[in-house]
Amino acid sequence: MKKTLWNSIIIINFYVILFFWFTNSNYLITGSKPGDLLVALGRLAGLLSEFLILIQLLLISRFSSIEREYGFDKLISIHKKIGFFLGVFIISHPLLLTIGYAKINNISFIKQFSIFQNSWEGVFGATIVFFIIILTTLFSIKKIRSKFPYEIWYFSHLPLYIAIVIAFGHQINTGDMASSVAIFYWFLLNIIVFGILIIYRFIKPIYYFFKYKFTVEKIEKESNGVCSVYISGRNMNEYKFQSGQFATLIFLQKKMWFHHPFSFSDKYNGKTLRLTIKSSGDFTSKIEKIKKGTRIWIDSPFGTFTLKNAVNKKFLFIAGGIGISPILSLIKSVKEKGNSILLYSNKTDEETVFKKEIANDGAEVHYFNTSLGANNRIDINKIIEICPDYKNRDVYLCGPTKMTLDLVKNLKRDGLISEQIHFEKFDY
Repeated sequence: MKKTLWNSIIIINFYVILFFWFTNSNYLITGSKPGDLLVALGRLAGLLSEFLILIQLLLISRFSSIEREYGFDKLISIHKKIGFFLGVFIISHPLLLTIGYAKINNISFIKQFSIFQNSWEGVFGATIVFFIIILTTLFSIKKIRSKFPYEIWYFSHLPLYIAIVIAFGHQINTGDMASSVAIFYWFLLNIIVFGILIIYRFIKPIYYFFKYKFTVEKIEKESNGVCSVYISGRNMNEYKFQSGQFATLIFLQKKMWFHHPFSFSDKYNGKTLRLTIKSSGDFTSKIEKIKKGTRIWIDSPFGTFTLKNAVNKKFLFIAGGIGISPILSLIKSVKEKGNSILLYSNKTDEETVFKKEIANDGAEVHYFNTSLGANNRIDINKIIEICPDYKNRDVYLCGPTKMTLDLVKNLKRDGLISEQIHFEKFDY
């Protein structure tokens, strides 16, 4: 129901923007001069660029109502897709305007572009916005971003906030949002979105930081390259989360001031939080060296990878590598212990963690070591062999992206409905 509500809000605002554009650019839409329609379409592209930017901000605001309905990974997926269209509109806006006005004034494209830069108020700032957004969009292309650490990708998005402020000023001074009613609407829309962003991305974490005073209690090595961070603080019984969820955090220690998401690897106990982390880059390789007592900035728990969304009372859990972290917390939260089967895959037996805890949690466990060959990989045939009643269970998967997506595809092909299959892709 809420998904329909949020979708309706987006659609209604889209039509409101179209209304203001059509009302204020009607003389261009119906104009007889060469280039009139191109100018009108260029103005529309500018409005839609700003609108998509606001949607992007809403998607990354961590607004709990939206996050609960769509799930963090789906919001990120939508964010990426919108980024493509944003790039198209951002390029179309100056291109159409320059071509259109060049035709109206019967001058060259280059001369019209020069006139814009030298004579039109606010255009130079808009050009800066153009380059910031285009560079950010290019930096988000998978083949490009994969060549850089997560931290560089994360900080590459910060100039966008400057670009948004400049773009807003540009649009309320000229174009279709300069009239009294339109400017009131545009202000209100921007204030609401930025208000949500500021509250949920900044004010709420600051409140949590001072209320809970999160600190590193201890760090335990689970295996080579894997360690668990135990976090304590004040009022810990009030910091609630569901098994399967994750938090984004910053360790306030030198060279560790970076924002990263990690799953809870234990269920809620009202005393401590446990995050289990695998060394897979510059940041995670330093986790073992974090000092006891280090303060931590923790954002609210996120994710819909929880038992709350299950449609059955029996479960099949599938974990690959460090994907055991949220899976273990889920297994611990199943009330009837005999109803869980776990398939747990690692490259080698030495990389397998939490064996003792898993053994004590009542799940039927099957281990897979992929280094032993193809017969030791989890696939649909292994699922049917080990868990013949899997169609009567909810399936929870967490592991490498390719493994997860292949299993999801084969499970759906074999007859499982989407509501029975639960997974989240932790990709940026």
